[in-house]
Amino acid sequence: MDVLLLKNIKNLGEIGSKVSVKSGYARNFLIPTNQAVLPTKINLAKVEEQKQELLKFEEEMRAKALTQKEQFNEYELVFEVNIQEEDKLFGSITLQNIMDKLKSDGFDLPKKQVNLPSGPIKIFKEDYIVTISLHTDVLVTVPIKLIKNAEISKDIIPDLTQELDDEKESDEIVKT
Repeated sequence: MDVLLLKNIKNLGEIGSKVSVKSGYARNFLIPTNQAVLPTKINLAKVEEQKQELLKFEEEMRAKALTQKEQFNEYELVFEVNIQEEDKLFGSITLQNIMDKLKSDGFDLPKKQVNLPSGPIKIFKEDYIVTISLHTDVLVTVPIKLIKNAEISKDIIPDLTQELDDEKESDEIVKT
């Protein structure tokens, strides 16, 4: 099915271009979200008239995204996590955790703009990133820093079990 694009769509085309897409994609997504119209003679004339206005609107959105990108300079997500043996996390850090952290830090973004390329974080290491798509041409990469929460040392655990055994023995001596 051929459609006429009203927006720049990544991997598809520019404003005003006539592209061929699957009919379900056009009927269920592009046309209802006003990203494309059917290429009739009337629509072709309207799009040519509106092309400069649409390009100006698209450039304004891009400029807005660039100013928003500046807010992410020197910003990093910091999570305090509990660690098991072999640097595994108790639980994991998911996209929803990242969305909550962004929201608490004052960034109100739709979930579809945020991407965690490595999937949920389950292992403690230093090189995790989040990519945020502010516009089709503007991507922001935000580093994630994991900090170990105050943890119980492995050396202390045997001492605790020894103390519990000593208490049980002292209770038995008291009873006799």
